[in-house]
Amino acid sequence: MKSKVEIKRPNESDKASRIVGTIFIGLGILLVAFGVYSFLKYKSEPIYNEEIAIPTIEYITDLVNGVEITVKGNTEELDSVALFINDERVDEVNVKDNVYELTYEVEGEGEYAVSVAGLAGFPFREIGPRSESKMAVVDMTAPDTEALELEYAEETNKETFTLKGSTEPKVTVELTRGIDTYQVEADKTGDFEIENIALDEGKNVFYLSLTDPAGNTGDFDDKVRIAYSPDADLNGDGASVAGVGDELPQAGGELDNLLAQRLMLIFGIAAIFVFAGSSIYAFKYRK
Repeated sequence: MKSKVEIKRPNESDKASRIVGTIFIGLGILLVAFGVYSFLKYKSEPIYNEEIAIPTIEYITDLVNGVEITVKGNTEELDSVALFINDERVDEVNVKDNVYELTYEVEGEGEYAVSVAGLAGFPFREIGPRSESKMAVVDMTAPDTEALELEYAEETNKETFTLKGSTEPKVTVELTRGIDTYQVEADKTGDFEIENIALDEGKNVFYLSLTDPAGNTGDFDDKVRIAYSPDADLNGDGASVAGVGDELPQAGGELDNLLAQRLMLIFGIAAIFVFAGSSIYAFKYRK
């Protein structure tokens, strides 16, 4: 038995569908190719255009003890802003409502020159002139407590005392005892003075810490110890702390010892003169 095979020829509508499908496929390929090309051009080095506006830096983290630097500012008619650290373009961010903000993590301690530049155009991007550089300092080293020198009385008959000393410049010195806290900033040479520190009768122990302008804190191992007695027999404010010198008043007992030593020295010199005079007289008038 022979079977009949029917051969169908495509009608005009099928031909049109295939042609339209082929066109759309070609357009899709072209669109993908254009997208890849645009992406590559967008990511490539932008062309310099000195007419592009320079973004302004309104805020910069100028001193910090962490590794993040934040830059904020304003700009108009720009798509994005590029961030430069030490003359190297390291990051960029889109501009929203004429405002930009960038946070960048640096490598570690040191000084970093920070500047920004405007970016515009797609996919052929252009970059404008950079802003003036501003310095950001990253400092993660605590103040040197071993270099701290203190001057105060170990004993007093007054209700308050004064703590003097020297440390690194611009360091904040904090003295605490219980809920009482006293703070002062050292001057540009490192000298500081805290006055009117309240005392309770008996022994008083204060804790001392140093904080630099970057926020690093160092605790002083030794404590500030001072005894307060309203009935104490003291000359002036009290006995000086060991190693400070003779600038502070001495305790009454030490003053008595000093006077006794000087009197003994005077009597000793007088005795020498008397002995010498009597010896000369005796030698001169001997028979």
